[in-house]
Parts: sequence; C-alpha cells; structure tokens
Amino acid sequence: MKKRLFAAALALALAAACAVIYLRAGRAELRSASYRAGEEGLTLVIDAGHGGEDGGAVSPSGLTESSVNLDVAARIDCLAAFFGVRTTMTRESEDIAYPDTADTTRKRKAEDQKARLRKIRSAPNAVLISIHQNSYPDPDPSGAQALYAPTEGSLGLAERLQELLVASLDTSNRRAASEIQDTILLMNSVSCPAVLVECAFLSNPREEALLRTDSYRLSLATVITAGFLRSRGELSAVYGTEMPS
Repeated sequence: MKKRLFAAALALALAAACAVIYLRAGRAELRSASYRAGEEGLTLVIDAGHGGEDGGAVSPSGLTESSVNLDVAARIDCLAAFFGVRTTMTRESEDIAYPDTADTTRKRKAEDQKARLRKIRSAPNAVLISIHQNSYPDPDPSGAQALYAPTEGSLGLAERLQELLVASLDTSNRRAASEIQDTILLMNSVSCPAVLVECAFLSNPREEALLRTDSYRLSLATVITAGFLRSRGELSAVYGTEMPS
C-alpha cells in the first residue's frame, strides 16, 4: 500500500511539473539547464523506437508506433530535465536524415541504428530507456512490460519500472520484467544500463484507445521518469559516482 501511495503521489507531482514545463519553458532550455545541474551525474538517453521509414507496429485503426513512441519520449525528456537529469534523445522528429550511401530501406534502418549507438556510447554515464509499443495478432494480450539488457544495472531498473507500471497504471497486469531477446540489436550492442519499455499493445482496443489520449501518454512518461529517479542511486553505483543531491 505504501509503495502504491508513493507512486501515486510522485506521479501527481511529476504531472504538475510537466504542465509547468510546457507552459514556461522549451525543451532546449530545460536540457541546457539539466546539463549544468548534472555534469557529474548520469545521462538519461531516451530512445523513441522506430521513426523515419520504420514506422513500427500499426494499430487496426491506423495509429503508428513511431509517433506514439516519440511523443512519450519527449514528455520523459521534459520531466527528467525538470528534475535536473542530464538528458539526450536518439531522435526528436519522425524524419530521419539517412546518408546518401544508404540506398535501400534495409541499409537506411541499419544506418539509423548505428547513429543511435554512437549517441548512446558518447553520452557520459549513460542509462538507456527505449520506448516502444507492443502488438500481437490476437487483440486480447495487454499490459506494459520492461525488458532489460544483459548489462550491469539493467535488471534493477527494469524491476523498478515494472513495479511502478503495474502499481500506477494497471494493477491487473501480471507481466514481469524480463531479459530482452538477443535479436534486438540496439539493446544487445550497448554496455550501459538499458531497458526497453513496451508501454502498451496497439493491437488491444482498450490500450490503443488509451494511447490516443494525452493524459495516458503523460501518465506513461511520468511513471517511467519516476522509475528512473527512484533508481538513480543504484545506477550511479554502476559508474562509481554519487547521485546528485
């Protein structure tokens, strides 16, 4: 009960903070301030999955995964920056600039993954959170799930995120944090703590309807940011640094 109340209170505080952020400041200014506040701390790398020619999954009514991912990722960026976290995003637009040498869709996707990896690897004390949406031929499966990379710190972050996703968004969700499949290139090519969050099922009518609302996207961003904030001490220990005060 205490954990659930804490999660709810933190979610409300973060939601209020996000409203102030959008009204009073732009993301560029917030990110600049977060760098100054957290020069010795962690860098939260927020990966909005898919984008460009790769739209990801599509719901039966036409909602594209890439657009939802970007919107949720941008909200996490704002929230985390408000709390003094140094942040960077692997993409900030639905458009991706591919090199001229990438003359096929397969090559363009590969180049995009390489560009994201370079950004992750260049971030000091990086912690990667990749935002995705799930899909399945059957419309019944539902529930958010945190999937962790085989790197130090990833399991603990995934478990914290899963706990909050269940407690704050859907207490009927029986999914547990699980290790990512070795076929997911990005998550298996990093050396930093990394978690991929499957926020909802686009193939599930109820969850797809929720994903169409600003309030639910904000709730997702709030819970994910809260999970990162509650894990900062453990994540900082991976790099031998102290959590910023």
